[in-house]
Amino acid sequence: MPHSSAPDPDPAPSLVTIGRAAKKATLGARTQVIVPVCGDAHSLSEQVGALASCCADIVEWRADTYLASLVGSHFVAASEVADDLVRMARYVADASPLPVLATIRTSVEGGEAFLDDEEYCALVSDLAPLVGGVDVEISRDGAHTLIERVHAAGAVAVASFHDFEATPSDDQLAEVLADMNYAGADVLKFACMAHSATDAARVLGAQAWAHDAYDRPVIGIAMGQHVAPTRLVGSALGSAATFATLPGAEGSAPGQFTIEQVRAVLDIVEGSEA
Repeated sequence: MPHSSAPDPDPAPSLVTIGRAAKKATLGARTQVIVPVCGDAHSLSEQVGALASCCADIVEWRADTYLASLVGSHFVAASEVADDLVRMARYVADASPLPVLATIRTSVEGGEAFLDDEEYCALVSDLAPLVGGVDVEISRDGAHTLIERVHAAGAVAVASFHDFEATPSDDQLAEVLADMNYAGADVLKFACMAHSATDAARVLGAQAWAHDAYDRPVIGIAMGQHVAPTRLVGSALGSAATFATLPGAEGSAPGQFTIEQVRAVLDIVEGSEA
């Protein structure tokens, strides 16, 4: 994996704690299992209620799907739904037995939120004081400043990059990861569509390279037919976390396994007492 031309990384801890009060999890040691919850208020209530009996470590609230349930097919300014979003964030954070990572995935990265850069940054900033961590799309204008706001609010910043068409070249992945690191993100996450076993191997290589180069948690995931190795590889190749689904629920991205499947494999790969 080649080094990019970005500035040298700032020093950062290799272990990152996400969560508030008694609801905490550590990224950077054993691979953590993240389960997404999504949809409208009724669906969220059912899914959050199911968290108590699952064996996940972190819950990802896909806030963009909640926004979509509020606005439907109509255009609504972000300011008009901010209060509703904050109220739901408080509910999810209070009701969830797990630390919460809030994600507003925009349409340009495969999500359901149609927001310009200013609206996106404003809504993510609103969520940061209420949850353990927030996802920050690194390609957004203002992402570096947004990460500073997230830290000021006491939350963890998970920088993210998604390509649903292909796996970028090694040089491109290196540049993206270097940008995340230089921005001061606590966790570096990237997900790419893999069209071959070679693509999946390059995702794993980029993950291991970034983990060694920047000494902070990295989440590298392939999507599509060749997903399994990247979602189940464990911490030996630098995987800080993987995503899995609640029983009977749909995944938030192509190729997700159930919590039970992921936990069973990780217990074998990493050891049940790791």
